[in-house]
Amino acid sequence: MRLEAALRSAAAQGDLVITGHDAPDVDSCLSCAMLLTLAQFWTIPARIALPTPPDEAAMRVLPRLGLDPTPWRGDIHEDDFLALVDHHQPLHGGHLAAVIDHHPTDYPPDAPFVFISPSGACAMMLWRLCRAAGLPDAGQRFERMAVTALYLDTMALRSAKIPQEEAAWAKRRAAALHMDAAWLTQEGLGLEDMGRPARELARLSLKTYDFGGVRVCSSYVQTDAMTQERLSAILSEVRAALSESGAARWVFLVQDPVRGRTEEYDLTPDGSVEHTGYGFLASRGKNIMPRVEQEIRQAQKGERKP
Repeated sequence: MRLEAALRSAAAQGDLVITGHDAPDVDSCLSCAMLLTLAQFWTIPARIALPTPPDEAAMRVLPRLGLDPTPWRGDIHEDDFLALVDHHQPLHGGHLAAVIDHHPTDYPPDAPFVFISPSGACAMMLWRLCRAAGLPDAGQRFERMAVTALYLDTMALRSAKIPQEEAAWAKRRAAALHMDAAWLTQEGLGLEDMGRPARELARLSLKTYDFGGVRVCSSYVQTDAMTQERLSAILSEVRAALSESGAARWVFLVQDPVRGRTEEYDLTPDGSVEHTGYGFLASRGKNIMPRVEQEIRQAQKGERKP
């Protein structure tokens, strides 16, 4: 298996570190846990390192699956060899050994093992890899992880990024495994308390991207109770965050899983903001950021202004 060879080669050269994206969510954390178990099955020394704390949902949901992400907090060093899950760009130094991600890109990274494929959740990809490797844990325990990740990473199976066959599989397996579908749906919808400070709402689900040297930040809030007054306050905080970040662009999304709509607000340091409305739940990873990446790459080629 090419993944095994890549991980084994990396571990022979230095510390093999498995890591998710910053502010790792449920899918990112579960993907780390699965890959660590797979490495241990292959007797490959590895550790999980999360340079930033898991998000609130991860801290709430993972204990129900028997996992505590707290010990996974740790730094990444320049000489570490990295296995990235749920993202494909190294954010904290290190050498790329493997990438497993479900966010499409026209510019895949250069690494010994790269597996980027459309899927509702990265954990679903890890579950398939573990099954192919004959990992005993790839039975019901990892099935529960994959089902949970699918519900929480796709707004309860409503997002445009989840293939219909995966959504149908998640519903079937949730029922067969006697999982609490109502709880999964509630967690998946992830409706935020809009009474939280605007500064916090502006930075929820924050991700940072590097598109050909151009830094882009993105955050989003899931709610069915957005008002124009609240949106104005949040966008004001996004502008402040953009200024602090030094990024070239900030993409802020309002995801409404109840009405099945997405509103996109693109902010740039010159003070401009562009709004795009979607009549469906647009996926940040599948629909929006790939388009942003293409726009930036085109601008770099002189085809259009950034």
